[in-house]
Parts: sequence; structure tokens; C-alpha cells
Amino acid sequence: MKSLIFFLCLTGLVFSQTPEELDRTVRRLAPDLVDATVAIMLDGGSGSGVIVSPQGLVITAAHVTNEPFKQMKVLLSDGRELPATSLGVDHETDGALLQINAPGPFPYRPYVETKTYKIGDWVIATGHPGGPVVGRPAPVRLGRISEAGIQSGFNDAITTSAMVISGDSGGPLYNLKGEVIGINSNISGSWRINRHVPLPSIVARWDELMAGEAFGRSMQVQKEPADLFNEPYAELRDRFEKALAKNAENDPEAMALLKRPRLLDPHHMQKFLDRWEPDPEAPKSPQYGFQLEGRVPRITSIVPGSPAAESELVAGDTITEVNGEGITSTTDLALILRKGGIVSLTTNSGKTAELKPVEVTARKHFPQPVAGVIDMIVIEPSDGDNGPARVPAKDFMGALDFIREKYEKSVVPIKDGRGKILVSATVIHEVGQLLTKASEIEEVEGLTLSVDGQDYPVTIMAVDEETDLALISVNATGLIPVRWEPEEPKVGQLLVTPGGRGLLTGVVTQPGRDAPKKGYELNHTSEKPSAYLGVTFSAESSAPVIESIELGSPADKIGILEGDEIIKFEGAPVSSIEALAELLTKRSPGEKVELLVKRGKEEVKLKPILDIRPATAAGSFDRQASQRDGRLSSLSARGGELSKRRDDFPYVLYHDQPLSPRLTGTPLVNLTGDVVGINIARAMRHRSLALPTLEIDSVVTKLRDEADDN
Repeated sequence: MKSLIFFLCLTGLVFSQTPEELDRTVRRLAPDLVDATVAIMLDGGSGSGVIVSPQGLVITAAHVTNEPFKQMKVLLSDGRELPATSLGVDHETDGALLQINAPGPFPYRPYVETKTYKIGDWVIATGHPGGPVVGRPAPVRLGRISEAGIQSGFNDAITTSAMVISGDSGGPLYNLKGEVIGINSNISGSWRINRHVPLPSIVARWDELMAGEAFGRSMQVQKEPADLFNEPYAELRDRFEKALAKNAENDPEAMALLKRPRLLDPHHMQKFLDRWEPDPEAPKSPQYGFQLEGRVPRITSIVPGSPAAESELVAGDTITEVNGEGITSTTDLALILRKGGIVSLTTNSGKTAELKPVEVTARKHFPQPVAGVIDMIVIEPSDGDNGPARVPAKDFMGALDFIREKYEKSVVPIKDGRGKILVSATVIHEVGQLLTKASEIEEVEGLTLSVDGQDYPVTIMAVDEETDLALISVNATGLIPVRWEPEEPKVGQLLVTPGGRGLLTGVVTQPGRDAPKKGYELNHTSEKPSAYLGVTFSAESSAPVIESIELGSPADKIGILEGDEIIKFEGAPVSSIEALAELLTKRSPGEKVELLVKRGKEEVKLKPILDIRPATAAGSFDRQASQRDGRLSSLSARGGELSKRRDDFPYVLYHDQPLSPRLTGTPLVNLTGDVVGINIARAMRHRSLALPTLEIDSVVTKLRDEADDN
């Protein structure tokens, strides 16, 4: 009998997990599961998928590819962007296949063909929530099965608490052996109801799907135009292409475009049309010939041949007066200049310039297509249906009960004057000093803190705006300070949050990084090379002359210097920044390339190894990213409350615990009971944020110094 039990355990038929075993299993599996997860980019949007063969066969959701034999691109975890073709789609189950059109072998995961899972099993979901983000691998999320169907993602799905959202559609659901058992398909508003296409339903039509057959009708939430790039300015492109052919003989730029065609944005197309076919009735705007940057009206460049170029103004001048009136804001100056007319400008060096503007065709506004993530289909429960029952976790959570007991005197709720719990706080010193989330309490009067059923008034000692942490004090006894663990947790590591009525569990979903403010977390696009060198080029030259080098980048590691000019790439001459960028788009992270740089009178040969573009290299606002963040936040908030401030933090840990905003300020704890971070925000359905202990240590020192000074 003992040998039979041992055999059953090896084959996975008996598979119980203690918290420590689960922690080790998920951490071990996470890198391989992420490697097999891909982003699928088509029609201006993106979904997810999983590679299931070394030859590049991918399983995804039908509402991602939508129809057979469409051409698209697949973004691999190593940064390679490869062509692919959709195969069969089954809109009755929401399963689909596609083939990567490039030689392998590819990282892949095996899949189950029959039902090998059951209610209560732990599972891991991966995908690209919000689309593939620059510098972020596919986040992992942990959950348990609450319904274990086999027929489809709509009527008989695998339902789990592994939280997925738009962009995750088509991504894999894995068991604890690393096998694909399902495909992310649809959700309800509730955070704990996430539905996945069971693999047995896809396998049942495998041959037909491989042959490119289509079943059922699409359940896409919104109809996307066939070519999002051309919408909403297809007519403009048609006019431009006709005008280009007519003007090529007399316009060198038009001839160059015909010889080497490239896709132009609408503003550049309109600029050509204004030159070739000016509209006499088009609105005009005054142009003075200088550009400003920053909040203070500082001139950054002068347009050659413009009114400003004929004056004494130079780049670097700051405008301090307009027509004798003081000016301090770039926005205020722009509003004055928009009115037109002769203006008298005074600079910080005392120079005065009188400028008469030239009238040019006003820059037209072109609407921008909405940012591309393929929406997760949302299916609300029918009347009276509250979804699957919660999976009993008594035995598993019982093993963690020592953490709940340990933190009973270390985590306390903070209430307002009416007794409503606003947030939680973590004890960091026995004299009654605690940390909490600042933005939830700064403007609130009558704050109290509960210890053993008794309320004590709270004093805010100091606040750190960047991290949103507040150092508070309370005159209460019996509080026990927490113990810090300086080592940062790994991706897939199981963590616990004590507070409220019990414990929350979850895993670290991705490597730690900053949490940029809305619109600053940029999606991967084909327009930027995924292969990263780590340099910026001088704006004063069209040639690729290096202006700055990012610390730790491939360029930095190989010894490229500021002022170097790249003159050859892999033996091919490079004449412009655009030409170099185009060559980089054809390269992948991990490749070694040969550069020939001109350094003074010398020519130096260097061989950097290209890297994946990090998130820190994408620190600029993007309207599409802002729209995406708004959509994800709106969808996330349908399932539960989000924090008021949930972005714009420095280096943070990302985890998947369904954290109530009232539990921010609580400690994030490892399985030995030590604190690895402080929870600072419930950001989205799939994302909670915590400040790591090393970040907290420096902030606490700063806050205590400020409190002493006050």
C-alpha cells in the first residue's frame, strides 16, 4: 500500500501542498512558465498566448485571433518579435491556434489532453495584462480552481481565483507540474471569478483547428476596424499617396520617399500636402520661430529663417517679459503668442527682441486610435448566481496561523472620528511609532487607533510624499514592532498579509520596479526596437552622435563614450539616426553586434551584447497608455475598491493579493514571519503594490529626522 501511495504522488494524482512546498514549486516553475508566454499583436491590439511545441505552435483565445489565416506578430519573452499566422478558431469554446513563422526551437510547455485537474487545485496564470509593457516580463498570478469544467470557456469553464484582465486573453493557465490546463478567456466583475478555456475542449477539435477551420461566431466585446493604423485618417493617406506620385519629379523629399517608402504619421502627411496642395481657406496661426521647454519659458531651439532667427535670441535664453509685462510660465507665454501680432520679448540677460510673426497653416488635429489591448470578455453572473463558492483552505491557512498570531499586536486599524476604518498601520518601534499610507489620513481630523478594543488618538509626525508613507505616533502600550527582512522576495514567492479578520496570500508577480504614474507605463510597440543599446543621440546632428549613455546599459558595459559617432553597424555604413534605428529593429536582445565608432580622429570597433529595453528607458507620457490605464482601472473597480492613490511610486514590489484599500499600511510577510515590505496600494484587479524594506529603511530615517526638526 505504501508503494501505491508513493506511485500516486509521483503521477500527480495525490498532490497536496504545504505553504513551503507551494512557495518552492511556484518559484521553481515561474521562469519557464514566463518564457513560454507570448504577446500576440494584431489590428492595433494585443492579447496573449502560450507556445506548446518547439516548432512554435501557440494556443490562444479565439477572441484574440478572431479568424483563420490572419497575419500578426508574436513577442517572445526574450524580446524577439516574430511573424505568425492564425490557424483555426473556435468561438464556441474560445480556443484557437496559431503558428510562429520562424525557425525554432522555441521555449514551450506541455499541455494536458484530458481532465487532470479538480476543484481546490492550485493553478498559475500568466499573460500580458494591459498589453506587453516595456521592461516587464509576463506577470505570474496564483489561484485555486473553484469550478473544473471541460467543455468551453463560456458554459463549462475552469473557474479560478487567479486574477486576469484585458490583455491576458489567450494566456495560459498552468497546473503545479507546469502543464497548460486552460487558456484565459473571460471574467466576471468579481475579482475571484476568472474563467479559462479547458484544454480538453481545444484538444477535442485539434485536427480541425490545425487545418484552419472556424467554429461559431465571434463574441468580441467591441468591433475593431480591420486596419487600426489607417483609422481615422484613411482618406488623408489616400490623398497623400496620390499627391506624392504627382510631385515626385519636382520635390527631392517626395522622390526619396518613392525610392524608399516608409509609413508616415498624419501630421507629416499633412505637412507635405500643405506644401503641394495648400488650402487657401485653411486656418492660419502665427509663428515666431522658437521652441520652448519646461515650466519656465526657456528657449530650446531657433527655427532657421524665422523671425526669431533674425533677432538676437539664442537657445538657452529665458523669456522674462512680454510687451513690458512680467512672465514666468511657458503656458502663459504660449497663450499670448497664439493671439499673434508684434511682440516685444525681454530675456533674463536683458536682451530685448521685437518679433513680427509669419502666418503659416495651422497644425491640424488628428484623433489617435485607442491604445491596443484586446478586451477580456466580461460575463456577469445571472440573477441569483453569486458565482462559485469559495474553496475551503482551512488546512493550508492553518499552517500560516502563527503569522496571524504573531502580528496581532503589530498591525492595527486607523479610524476617523465616526469610527470608520480608513487604513491600517504597522508598528516599527515599541515607543508607539507606526507606518501607514499618508494620503488616506492627511486631511482627516479625529484619527484614532485601536489596540485591544481601546481607541487612542493618533499624531502624524511626518509624511513622505514620494512613497506616500506617514510616520505616526500613539500613546499606547503593548505594541510589538515588526522584524524586517532586507532580502527582496523572488518572482513566484508566496507572501502573506496579516490584518483585518485573517490572512491574505499571494505571490510576487514580476521583478520589482517603479510604479509610474498614469500614462507613463509604456507598451511595447513595433515602432521602437526591442533590442536595447542604451544611448541617446544629439539633437544637433542627423548623424548618430552619442549624447548620453545609460548606466549599466550594453553601451556602458562595452565602453562606448559620449561624443562617439556610430559610422557602421555590422559592417554596413550608417548615415543617420533613423537608419541605425531601422537596423536595430531587425535585432533581438541577447545578440552581439559589431559597431564601428568614430572617436575624434580614431575609429574604434566595439561589440556590445544587446539587452531587453528596460522600463526606465520609457519615461515619457503617452496618451494611449493613459487611455489604457483608465480602461483597466475602470474594469478593476467593478470587482472591488481601489486605492485613491495607486501609482507614481518609486521602486515597489508587485503582488497579486486582493488587498482592500483599508489594508494598505499592513506588512507584507514571508513564510518565516519576517516583513519584506509595506503594502501601499491596491492598484488594479491583478495588481497590489508594496514598498520593499530597503526602500522603507531610508524613508523612516528621513521621516524621523523631519519629526525631530519639527
